[in-house]
Amino acid sequence: METLQKLKENTAIFLPENGLEEKLNQAEKENRKLIIKLGFDPTAPDLHLGHAVVLKKLKQFQDLGHQIVIVVGSFTARIGDPTGKNKSRKPLSIEEVQHNAETYISQLSKIIDVKKAKIVFNSEWLDALSFSEVIQIMSNVTVAQLMHRNDFNKRFTENTPIAMHELVYPILQGFDSVKINADIEMGGTDQLFNCTMGRQLQENFQMPAQIVMCMPLLKGLDGKEKMSKSLHNTIGLIDEPNEMFGKTMSIPDDLILEFLELTTNFSIQKKQEIKQRLENENPMNIKKLIAKNIISQYHDENKADQAEDFFINQFQNKNFEAKSFVPVLISSFENKSDEIALLDLCAFIKNDITKSANRRLIESGAVQINNEKIINPFELISLQKETKIKIGKRNFYELQ
Repeated sequence: METLQKLKENTAIFLPENGLEEKLNQAEKENRKLIIKLGFDPTAPDLHLGHAVVLKKLKQFQDLGHQIVIVVGSFTARIGDPTGKNKSRKPLSIEEVQHNAETYISQLSKIIDVKKAKIVFNSEWLDALSFSEVIQIMSNVTVAQLMHRNDFNKRFTENTPIAMHELVYPILQGFDSVKINADIEMGGTDQLFNCTMGRQLQENFQMPAQIVMCMPLLKGLDGKEKMSKSLHNTIGLIDEPNEMFGKTMSIPDDLILEFLELTTNFSIQKKQEIKQRLENENPMNIKKLIAKNIISQYHDENKADQAEDFFINQFQNKNFEAKSFVPVLISSFENKSDEIALLDLCAFIKNDITKSANRRLIESGAVQINNEKIINPFELISLQKETKIKIGKRNFYELQ
């Protein structure tokens, strides 16, 4: 019972409602592992705390001995999936898919044991399908069923174009569940429709239907939209500790409880204690606890302590100490001269945003070299040791 409660914790949707109990009992009776599916299209190279909400639940199943199967959408990413908004996502090239997939898999190891997980690419079976086989798979689904998906229905009602490949996408994702014989498919609540498509196709192929477990969508730093790389409101799993701390401290106060529940690994008792403290304490103190916990998970406790000291010195005491800066090795630069354009320097250091975004930061006065604001993106900067670079509000670096 305790195991079941832990697996159910923070889960937003079960379909069917008692499906998890039935699958666990079935696995125990048959003395086998459950196959837990998580699919992702490698549309962006970095994972963030929003992804971690689902990954942590996967880790719970993995710790219980069940088989985690990561389905990389190496085929579906190349056709472009519906974004949930009013247009489809831009298709990726084979090279982009491969690069992003490798980055994703590397970052998965921050949460799950990648060596024990099974990682498959859906191009293995989808590329092999003949056109007649695709038509046969599509014949299992009606247009009316597809139009139950909220964004399709909304776009149809508003006379906004819906491309045919978008309608096919959920069917292909569902077919992935058929190929790996999934018992459970996990995702965010925005994936409910696509996950239920897997149930339907499995039943049509005379297979036991997977259950669907959907985790809540973590809001981003703006406190409004879900955390998303495209909205630039994320905390990345590979962000530097100082950046993680600063970003967490920037969340709106009304997001504290959500972050406490979905991003920390405090015990249930500890979370309850923090909630009580929140009623009487300055919210900033609670944010610090959350920030340090997040950094401890993805770096270590020592880095968390250092990040807190850095934040206090930089933003509360206004004390800029060189030891607080993130080191950047001069030898890492391929530039053969002793100078580099400021834009190229920023793009190399702050590579989690586009070069255009770095240029906008420079031109808006958000970049400093040795405490001097520079707004010319093409000004040459000497590659000298102990040169200090500030990019934006929370990113501090030093050449070494």
